This record gives sequence, structure tokens and C-alpha cells, in this order.
Amino acid sequence: MKHRILYLYYLLIFFVFCSGFSLQAQEYPIYNQYHFNYYLVNPAVAGANDCSYFMLTHKQQWVGIEDAPYTSSFSFQSRLKGNVGVGAYVYNDKNGYSTQQGGQLTAAYHIALSDGARYRKAVARDRQLSFAVSMKFYNYGFDSELYQIVTGNDPATQDLGSVAAINANVGAYFTSYGFFTGFSATNLITTKMPAYDETTEPNLPFNGFFLLGNEFQVTEDETLEPSLMYKFSARAEMALDLNLKYMRNVPRDKFSYWAQLTVRQNIDEGSYQTLNMMPMIGFQYDKFHFAYAYDLDLNRLVRYNYGSHEIMLGYTLCYTRRFCR
Repeated sequence: MKHRILYLYYLLIFFVFCSGFSLQAQEYPIYNQYHFNYYLVNPAVAGANDCSYFMLTHKQQWVGIEDAPYTSSFSFQSRLKGNVGVGAYVYNDKNGYSTQQGGQLTAAYHIALSDGARYRKAVARDRQLSFAVSMKFYNYGFDSELYQIVTGNDPATQDLGSVAAINANVGAYFTSYGFFTGFSATNLITTKMPAYDETTEPNLPFNGFFLLGNEFQVTEDETLEPSLMYKFSARAEMALDLNLKYMRNVPRDKFSYWAQLTVRQNIDEGSYQTLNMMPMIGFQYDKFHFAYAYDLDLNRLVRYNYGSHEIMLGYTLCYTRRFCR
């Protein structure tokens, strides 16, 4: 049985990488908020934890630049009775004259690979393999009227309008005590703005994600968690995030906290290389979670802005000494 499950897992990984080079893409803005919520990049995370929770995130980019982009999202995920998990999110993004609104509904299935009590350790969680599929919907728009007022008559942008579409995501996620890894493919259906030139404009985005990390026990109440996130698209756009998180979970108190440092570098050849550094800190009190991140551009854009700010507010339906991913 376990060999058959692993075979399905490897088959899904193969599908993810094959799909990644058959579609065109650009990165969806909501995926950049994954460090607060892994569900945003991998639907198989929905219900992987025991606790249900709500999460609200908002990112304001490039403070100091007029009409800078921003992205907001609201998500929910839960483990139903048995092995089924569910999740959902909605988001709103504005970037100049373009806007995106959308959401996602997820069904996940979690397969226990150990009985838990036999393998229990300080940072342990049961070995678990998860699969998920999501239906997502979105509306992509362009404010042609405002663009014409600001920039003058541009025939190329007079009739762009908007497009509403449905798409799909798939994901797999594996945990074993402190170790975790996952693969996901997003936006599997090719979609394009109706007025765009087929030969010059890209399809609405397809992305692939690979997540890998491990949680190490330092003391009874403290852990360190190094991890990486590799993101790629069919246009050979690639980025690598290196993360290091420190967590203090105190079982005798309802207050806990964590801190993380992320370094993000795009690694595709032939493009303008960007480097970002993102320190963040989070707190948990009773069933409430709060986190803040500061994203600093370590490239030429740093001359014109004061970085990007992001906040997260969360609420769990049960008390847990672990921070929800």
C-alpha cells in the first residue's frame, strides 16, 4: 500500500515538472505571501494541521512610490472528520492600471503513514502524505479609461477590458516529524486577455513550486526551521527563497513567538537580477496570531522606495502550541 502511495506521489511530481514547460506564465501576486500561509502556494496543505484557522494578509509594496501595488487576501482551512481537508481563499490585487480579484476552493485528502504514538518525538508529527485539487476563479482587468487620461491616446490599450475565468491547481505535501516537502502546479488552464496580441502577450500565469524544510529541536521550547522555496514558470523564470525561522512555543503559557529571515533571489538567466531580504516576526496569544514582515529591495529600486510592508492576522478555532503554516 505504501509503495503504491509513493508511486502516485512521484507521478504527481513528474506531472508538475512536465506541465511547467508546456505553458507560459508570469507570477501571481498572492503567491508571494506564502511565508505566512503555505496553503496559498500548495492546496495540499489545506487540513494538513489538526487546527482550523482563518488568516488575513495585506502587503503594501514600495512605500514612497505613488500608486504602488498592494495585495490583500483572506483564507480559511480546516480538517474535516476523517482524512478530508478543505480550504478557500479570496484576494484583491492592484498594480497600476491593472487589477485582479479572485478566489480558490480546495479539497484535500490526507493519508497517515504512521500511527503517531509509536514514533512520538519532541517536534514530531505523524508521517502524512497529502494530495489536493483546487478550482480557482479570478477576474483580471485593466482601467483603459484612466490610462488614456493619464498618458494620452494609446490605441493598444483602448479595448483591453477584463476577463473572468476558471482555473485549476494541484498539489502534494509530505510531512515526517519535523521534515516537510511539497510540489504544486498552479493555473493549469491556458487563459489570455481577449484583446491581447497572441504573438506578443503572455498567457495569464502558470507557476510551479517546490518547498523543502526541516524543524530541529534546540531546547524543550525552542526550534529552528531552515527551508527553501523554488519557484519556476514555463518562460524559464526562476526564483529561490532561503528561509531560517526561530520559534519559541511555551506549553505552560498561551504566548509564543517566532522570527524569520528570508533572502529571495531570482536565478533565471538573461534577466535583470533582483535580490530581496525580508525579516519578519510573529506572535501568538491564546487563539490569535499576528505577524509583520519588511521586504527590502537590495537592487536599484531601493533608491526610490522604503521597502514593502506586510501584516498577517489569524485566528484558530482551537488552541495549539504550534504555529500554523
